[in-house]
Amino acid sequence: MKKVSRGQRKQTKRFSLHSNSFKQVVKELSKTLVSGLVVAVASNFLLQFFQNQFNFEVAWLFMTEWHIELFILGIGVLMMLYIWFTSLIGNRYIGAFLIILISIILGISTQQKMLLREEPMYPSDFSMITNLPFLVKMMSNTIFLIVLILLIAISVSIFWLIKRARKGKKEKKSQHQKEVRGLRIGLFVLSSLSLIYIYAFNSPGNLVKAAYNDHAYWIPYSQEMNYYNNGFVGGFLYNLNVTPMEKPEKYSTEKMNQLLLKYEEKAKKINETRSKSLKDTNVIYVMSESFSDPTKLIDVKVSKDPMPILRQRMEKNKSGEILSEGYGGGTANIEFEALTGLSMEPFASNLSTPYTQIPSLMNHFPSAVSYFKDAGYSATAIHPYNTSMYKRKQVYQELGFDTFLDEKTMTYADTLEESPYISDHSAYQEVLLKLEETDETDFVHLVTMQNHMPYTDFYPETTFTAEGTADDLEAANYFQGLSYSDKALNQFLEELTTQEEKSIVVFWGDHLPSFYGEEVVTVNGKVAMHQTPLLIFSSEKEKQESLGTISPIYFMNHVLELANSPVSPYYAFLMTLEANLPAFEKGMYIETGEQESKLEREELSSETQQLLEEYDLLQYDITIGNRHAETANFFSSK
Repeated sequence: MKKVSRGQRKQTKRFSLHSNSFKQVVKELSKTLVSGLVVAVASNFLLQFFQNQFNFEVAWLFMTEWHIELFILGIGVLMMLYIWFTSLIGNRYIGAFLIILISIILGISTQQKMLLREEPMYPSDFSMITNLPFLVKMMSNTIFLIVLILLIAISVSIFWLIKRARKGKKEKKSQHQKEVRGLRIGLFVLSSLSLIYIYAFNSPGNLVKAAYNDHAYWIPYSQEMNYYNNGFVGGFLYNLNVTPMEKPEKYSTEKMNQLLLKYEEKAKKINETRSKSLKDTNVIYVMSESFSDPTKLIDVKVSKDPMPILRQRMEKNKSGEILSEGYGGGTANIEFEALTGLSMEPFASNLSTPYTQIPSLMNHFPSAVSYFKDAGYSATAIHPYNTSMYKRKQVYQELGFDTFLDEKTMTYADTLEESPYISDHSAYQEVLLKLEETDETDFVHLVTMQNHMPYTDFYPETTFTAEGTADDLEAANYFQGLSYSDKALNQFLEELTTQEEKSIVVFWGDHLPSFYGEEVVTVNGKVAMHQTPLLIFSSEKEKQESLGTISPIYFMNHVLELANSPVSPYYAFLMTLEANLPAFEKGMYIETGEQESKLEREELSSETQQLLEEYDLLQYDITIGNRHAETANFFSSK
């Protein structure tokens, strides 16, 4: 028998060790990939299930028939996220738990947001995480209980699996530990680079975006349909790392100079008949949380009129309705439009909330704040809630407000009955106090909180009743809140008329509440569910004028007209646009003299389309263009 040398035995042993190490690495990699695939499929299905309001059939059909390719792409993204967590932590069970947990949180968030506001969960919504208790409070008890049970069940299951996997194992180092650690480091680096690349989804030439483009159907005017058609993962990626606007085809220095000169001349002509400076008139913006007129809605019955006093005042002053960008929410966007004169319509569809996505650009935007500051006003923002909502603290500073008063810094902070929110009456008292304290003329911007959802049990003794909504008890409490707001506003306006200083008040509701239900939304139509009352009041004189339905971007047009004060070239442009297109948002365009709204720009008159092209040029220049308008002093009336 042939004797094996010691060298051959060592070589054989080394080969055996290398072979076993390779097998162990392959085994670990296979386990990670297979478990990642299972977790990614389950997570993606959960996201579709929640997004479609717990409709198992629709989620199943999306996965197996309608959009198989998009579902597979979503699996790839989630699997990469699973590999990153697993390689970072070093435990597949914990990695699986985190991915499922994230999917449930995102799924419930988008389910609730779709239900209440008809829009999905955006990446920018993560800025609201500091207000988690406030967000949880808006969830129904049933949904909260389901989420809690799911989280407990998943936590217990993962804990049991980890304990079982470790049971009976002795504390000793694996002979393949070095190779397994190397695999883990390699997977971590690879998955990190992949996630960074995926994050750049909207960058030119991105291959992940290209893969989606082969199968996706992006809808610029409807984020809701983007998520439904392309899946939650596709819709979410579409909203990452947003470029605010695409460069208009005609944008150039020459074109901008022509445009700026055109409206400089228009402003001069308008100002020939404007004799008064605005220095002696306070201007107060009041954006009233969820204030709307329920008596207008078809198939909704209200036991009595919740806003009779406002209705009387609207008959004697400038009044009408605004076309709100949101339904059931979106307060910050309506506020953004009112303060800046910049509409959400020209922006990229995946720029969902300028306050949270582009706050650093706010100091470049024209605004009512900068106009009044240039005129020597003191500018104050008041919001009777915390400062972190929609990054208001940063945004107000960028816009140029001198002072921001919130729930912690307000002098008046009373609530009504069982409501946790500071009342409108207290908020108005705060405004009056500010007017008294300052030596300068004031611009005060108030965003109220009293009528914020949820409403159930706020006013146990209410005499209001409701019929036809998805939640009549909640509706009845909401109507009581409107009645309180109606009386508080009337008292505020009465007090202003007794003061020596003149004041102009722009009062409007930001959006309708979300409890009406799908049947009411369908029978009333999109426009009706986006209209809220508007009153422009002067303490000096009553001037009755029906404004019809207008967009918030036009408020300054009417303030300056009522005060007989000069306009900037920018406001001269907005006056021209309003004369042709008094109200518009994505998918809703109401031209002058038209009864019905149009769905797309292409349906509008050629003159209106041309004005919107000019608006695109201006808004792009202001936002991310060369800022010719800012350099040319386009926003000043001096």
